[in-house]
Amino acid sequence: MAVLSTISYAVSDAASKYQARDYPVERIVCARYTVPLILLLLFFLPRRGRSMLRTAHPGLQVLRGLLQQLEPSSIISAYRAMPLAEAQAISFIHPVLLTVLAVIFLRERVGSLGWVAVLLGFLGVLLIVRPGGGLFTPIALLPLGLALSYSCYQMFTRIVGRRDSSITSLFYVLLVGSLVMSLTLPFVWVDPTPKGLFFFVLIGVTSGLAHFLTIKSLEYAPASLIAPFAYIQLLWISILGVLVFGDVPSLYTLAGMAIIVASGFLVAASHRTRRNQVDVRA
Repeated sequence: MAVLSTISYAVSDAASKYQARDYPVERIVCARYTVPLILLLLFFLPRRGRSMLRTAHPGLQVLRGLLQQLEPSSIISAYRAMPLAEAQAISFIHPVLLTVLAVIFLRERVGSLGWVAVLLGFLGVLLIVRPGGGLFTPIALLPLGLALSYSCYQMFTRIVGRRDSSITSLFYVLLVGSLVMSLTLPFVWVDPTPKGLFFFVLIGVTSGLAHFLTIKSLEYAPASLIAPFAYIQLLWISILGVLVFGDVPSLYTLAGMAIIVASGFLVAASHRTRRNQVDVRA
């Protein structure tokens, strides 16, 4: 589920960058929340009724929605001035931040191999970004802001997931995002073409699917395990960057991608080894 969520996020991001050439950022972000919210209500509200709206953490659910709303606003704005892979590479410090937050606030335990994997992934990101290579501009602060807000979002998702269902958590994220962004539409409205409508729907469907898969994966595994898998999204982003925008990765970027993907599998192996050791002791 964690890997599938990275594919969905990558498709949504590529479509968002494509739309950003002709439409305001606020309009694109609104589509990322409104379309999946409508689909969620159509499919789940008739079967779950009011139980879908009940939450044991109303304050945290609203906070999650606000934090998640900052993520697409930041990265889509960055996409207007940066290639897909470079913008995502800067933002992908968030698994490192999440692992630290999970240890401090959630009391999760991370083995030595897990820390090595996270640091290895971070080194892969540095290889792609190459400090001093011209990417550390004021625009780079936008994906850095994404990294911090998304790390906090995932940490709070782990907390609310202990009592709230994944559907409830997804509902509140989409509801808060839709309400906040809908307030901006009268000021940035642009009549969409049929092609534009298609991409707005594509953005909304893939974004909603990515949110659901992320929330669901955090119900079954600790945040420190899920975090490094997010690095794999860089692989899909680079592929889409080549196919859609003609942004061919350099050798440094390809080497960084290989390191990042390896780190995701290393942390999975670390988690399985630690779990087997617990089972043996039991």
